[in-house]
Amino acid sequence: MTFAKVIWFKSLMACGNGLTMCNLAITLADYRGAGFVVAPAGFGKTYLIAEATALSDGRQLILTHTYAGVNALRRKFRILGVNEHQFHVDTIASWALRLCLSYKHTSGWAIERPADNDQWNALYAAVGDLLDHEFVRRIIRSSYVGLYVDEYQDCSISQHAIVMKISRDLPCRVLGDPLQGIFDFGGQQSVDWTRDVEGVYAQVGQLDVPHRWVQAGAGQLGEWLRNVRENLENGTTIDLRRRLPQGVRYVAANAAPQDLQRTQGNTCRYFNCGPGQTIIAIHKGSQEFKAKCHRLSQNLSGRYSSIEEVEGRDMFAFFRRMNTAASNSRRLQEVIAFAGKCMTQVNANLPAGTCRGEAVTIRAATRSPEVARLANEYLDNPSSGRLAELLKAIKGLAQTNVTRADLLNRVLGVLQKHTMHPELSCDEAAEKYQREFRFKGRPVGNLRQIGTTLLVKGLEYDHAIVLDATTLSRKELYVALTRGARTLTIVSTNPVLNPAA
Repeated sequence: MTFAKVIWFKSLMACGNGLTMCNLAITLADYRGAGFVVAPAGFGKTYLIAEATALSDGRQLILTHTYAGVNALRRKFRILGVNEHQFHVDTIASWALRLCLSYKHTSGWAIERPADNDQWNALYAAVGDLLDHEFVRRIIRSSYVGLYVDEYQDCSISQHAIVMKISRDLPCRVLGDPLQGIFDFGGQQSVDWTRDVEGVYAQVGQLDVPHRWVQAGAGQLGEWLRNVRENLENGTTIDLRRRLPQGVRYVAANAAPQDLQRTQGNTCRYFNCGPGQTIIAIHKGSQEFKAKCHRLSQNLSGRYSSIEEVEGRDMFAFFRRMNTAASNSRRLQEVIAFAGKCMTQVNANLPAGTCRGEAVTIRAATRSPEVARLANEYLDNPSSGRLAELLKAIKGLAQTNVTRADLLNRVLGVLQKHTMHPELSCDEAAEKYQREFRFKGRPVGNLRQIGTTLLVKGLEYDHAIVLDATTLSRKELYVALTRGARTLTIVSTNPVLNPAA
């Protein structure tokens, strides 16, 4: 570590930034082998990576799995004032894809957006072969001086093989928590922590202070979660009837579906918190529960925004339907249907003819006349610019509330890009937008959100509401319980939690 970095480190400690990892950050910055750190949720892993990166000489390659994780790392780097030339943050998938596309002839890879697990597996095999070429290894060595991999428990075996190949040329530090390994790779085998981490890497350290809750003034909640973690690791039950610490609330729910939905809705609707504070309501990570997130947001009239999948399936599906629509009338119908997915009360506040894809005569009694006028203009001469204006006008109606802001904003982003770059087709604009979206990471925009465990893992909020604790597996439960820094509300049909592995 250079003298300048030592001065920076001492000044950071003197400023009282609180969450200083001191010795472990220095150890990681100077580490030249291949090692791992066990990092429970909320114990300061992101801060540790940022601090160690700031103490390192040269540029670090930092890989993770989700765009929420990418965004969290970049935000922490900004807070610590880490020079952006000292790091490159990306997901393993995006980094691998970009490397293969940069050397298409050597990698034999030309697919810009892998569509399924078979294609992703093929991509990882291609990048593994590419990393065996000496010229690529020289590029890696000249581009970076070290590697950090965050959330290592979420690596697939093929991703693990890629990291192992990079570690031939760069010091490799991996951080993770076996209790948070919740991703389903759909046919891809995930790493076994004991075999693939402890059996391959040397342990460099373990985080042991629940900094997330200490920093938020909720130390009792942090200590309770530490005990919950031990229960989950040992397979013992969690009894919510026992005295709970300050900041933890148990809400009993009837198992009947309608009763449960009513309890979930009321718990979210009447949740009170300070101005500017964030809330996340969390469902299980399966496809069934992703749809439940959207429905709950609709039922709450947009008070909470539902988080979308990073892959943008619904966004691409909308543009496919627009491209295959047989007429401008059908396109307008698709637009109104899409608006209805993203907002409440759309059809009820537009002229019936507009909803049918027809031009309407605007009179004094016409509902939402400005929207009707824009819809007429779109029918006469459809363009991305006019479509964006139409969607924004519907959003601006006093009677509508946005429930899927994430999806709506992505579509508006594609339309803006297509308007700015008319040389692109709409499909090409969507692909370009998605590539940039992957690189930038997804910011957390709305203060109140609903998402699944898969979509909120790695994110931090002020308050968390677990919507149905009994549906969660052991690892999903741990992820859900650890999202809120200030308070935790647990809705459950059983006061004793005994989650399956």
